[in-house]
Amino acid sequence: MKILRLAGIAILTLFLFMGCSGNNANIRNLSQSESKAIQQELLVNWSDLDISYHTAVLVFDPKNDDKKILVGNYWGTVKDQETWTRLINGSERLPGSWQTNIVWGNQIREIWVNNQFYGYISNQSLELISAKIVDENTVRLFRTRSAAPIT
Repeated sequence: MKILRLAGIAILTLFLFMGCSGNNANIRNLSQSESKAIQQELLVNWSDLDISYHTAVLVFDPKNDDKKILVGNYWGTVKDQETWTRLINGSERLPGSWQTNIVWGNQIREIWVNNQFYGYISNQSLELISAKIVDENTVRLFRTRSAAPIT
């Protein structure tokens, strides 16, 4: 009887994991050389992107597609060259905060859903980033600060 109960719980757990995993976007790591090349492209073509930022995260959403990357409240957005320059230099503060963004120069990663490109993300290593599919053209990013590594 215990084996049957244990098997039932295992099957339910499997279905739970399968059901929860189907609506996640894929955040792909790039090689260092690919990341550096894309970073240079982003630096020059920043005005072709909707750029959102938090203290430890940068999100680059291309304007010329029908895809959208949603971020949470209290994120800043780049609307002009001055803000972009301050962001790159690490002196751009979040709206209503004393904290500055400290991400520029970190590895660039890509956001994909079903072989469709959505945009780029860069974050500090202690930030855990996930992306959930909202609909066929929209993903929502979630960020969580992980615990400091044990030394």
